[in-house]
Amino acid sequence: MKNITIIVPVFKLGEGERKNLFVKAIESTQGNNVVVVGSAEDIEVVNELNLGKNVKTIVNTTNNRDYQKQVNLALEEIKTEFFSVLEYDDVYTPIWFNNVERYISSESDNIFAYLPLTEIVDVNFGPIGYANEAVWASSFSEEIGYYDSQSLEDYLNFNVSGGVFRREEFLQLGGLKESMKISFWYEFLLRALYKGKRIYVIPKVGYIHTVGREESLTKMTMNNMEEKEANWWIDLAKKEYFFPHDRNKTYQEE
Repeated sequence: MKNITIIVPVFKLGEGERKNLFVKAIESTQGNNVVVVGSAEDIEVVNELNLGKNVKTIVNTTNNRDYQKQVNLALEEIKTEFFSVLEYDDVYTPIWFNNVERYISSESDNIFAYLPLTEIVDVNFGPIGYANEAVWASSFSEEIGYYDSQSLEDYLNFNVSGGVFRREEFLQLGGLKESMKISFWYEFLLRALYKGKRIYVIPKVGYIHTVGREESLTKMTMNNMEEKEANWWIDLAKKEYFFPHDRNKTYQEE
């Protein structure tokens, strides 16, 4: 796709197996525009890899290294009509961008986001299932293939990474709320649907998401968070999506 930028947030890229996974992730972008966001140390590692002219970098000079902060920083810099976010230990499938381009050219322009069917792969057990597939069940939502607010209120088996969004509309919605822990994508999708945005799942496997890796963002977050707090953030997302801007809520034990 000519008019897309892929955002890759990175964290402590020089440690463990992160660098090797990152290289595989970049290889899966198929020559599309890529922007890697991270600390000065992380960007130094990226530059040493000489990944090609299509890979640009943004140094995050703030003290906030959270995923949502990195994405928001990149969105302030890029200019393409569309963008996607790639986790550095995931990969796109070879067919994904061709499918997105075909749907964009054939569908009406009121679709805000195109999400892939996502294959979930556990590092210890291999493939364990799919995310985003439920929207293609006839009784899941009002319109087959599309998320809606009611269906998403009761369904958490979604994956947003790898999806293709309209950048300008994403920014108009307020971007990701940086104070939200674990449920920031959930809150954003609910907010987008509340504002009437259409979120469509292309019925093709376009993204492979790895789970269970000890160094992953999700694993590190959950290792430092009790289940009670995780549930609190999910419940908060269902309340905060009515507000376009981050209200900087903090966890309150009840």
